[in-house]
Formats: sequence, C-alpha cells, structure tokens
Amino acid sequence: MRRIVSTLFVLALLTSGCGDRSLILTVNILSFLDPSDVTAPYSVPGGVPSATVDLVDQTVNLLQGVEDVTDIASATLDIAATFDNQTGTGTGTLSFYAVPSDTASPFLSAPIVSIPISLTPATITNVSTRVTSDALAEALVSDRARIGVRISLDTSATLPTNFVAGTYTITQLLATVVTKKQL
Repeated sequence: MRRIVSTLFVLALLTSGCGDRSLILTVNILSFLDPSDVTAPYSVPGGVPSATVDLVDQTVNLLQGVEDVTDIASATLDIAATFDNQTGTGTGTLSFYAVPSDTASPFLSAPIVSIPISLTPATITNVSTRVTSDALAEALVSDRARIGVRISLDTSATLPTNFVAGTYTITQLLATVVTKKQL
C-alpha cells in the first residue's frame, strides 16, 4: 500500500511540473557586442538641431529552430547606458533596434525603444528603461538578428565652434523572450 501511495505521489509531482510548456530565453545582447561598441567616445558639433551617431550595427547568431516549434508570448528588454559628457550641452535619445538578420539595416525600422537623454558639461548621465515589444520577440526567435544602437542629438544649445563630446558606455542590453510550445 505504501508503495502505491508513494508511486502515485511521485507521478503527481512529475505531471504537475509540466506547467504551461513555456520556453524562456534570456539573451544578454551586450555579450554579443564588440568591446569597442560597448564603450567609445562621441563628438558632435555644436549648433546642430539634428545629428545621429550610429553606435552599433551588428548581426548576432541566436538559437536555431526556436521559431519553428514555438509561439511568442512576450518579450521585454532592459536597456541602460552611461554618458560621461565632457563638453557641450545637448538633448536627444538613445535608441535600440532589433530586426531579423535579412533586413538591410536595423535603422530602417522603428526603434524598439528610445530613451530621452540630456547632456551637460562635466556630468555623468545614467539612463535606463524596460520595455515590452512584439518586434523584439520576432527578431530574437529567429536564427540570427540584426541589432542597432543609435544616439540622436540636438546640440543647438552649444555654440557652433564647440562640440558635445564625451564617452558612452552601454551597461545593459538584456532581452527576455517567453515562448509557448506550438500545439
């Protein structure tokens, strides 16, 4: 009798552990980037109302076959960066892009997220956010994805003879994609 009860108990535990058949992929996108893309200097002339600096445009290899056996439930991105601005004043955005690898350029699509930034002389600015995105999920369940990071600045508050210059460091690019097994 004890044996039957213990066998039923073990079977109940095993079947209850099946859950909703989710596959959770945590992708540390930052680990795919070249160190020279993670931390680098920037320099934009003053007096420019709209300047862009593309920091990253790279294809990353991901887990093959995931899109063939799963349906996407959700995807989130945690992004953070530090700007050690030395000279000049500017405002703008830090944007992250992710597209399937067969796309010509990630910058031709809408950004997954754009974080406002404000740069002042001799100031360290930290920015971060978390965003949920279907487009991110679509890009990250394919075999390869193309990612991009861009800074867009308005430096019109700085004299045209000066520069908005400093060093940026991308401190976090962590994506979490939840998929469900296809029925």
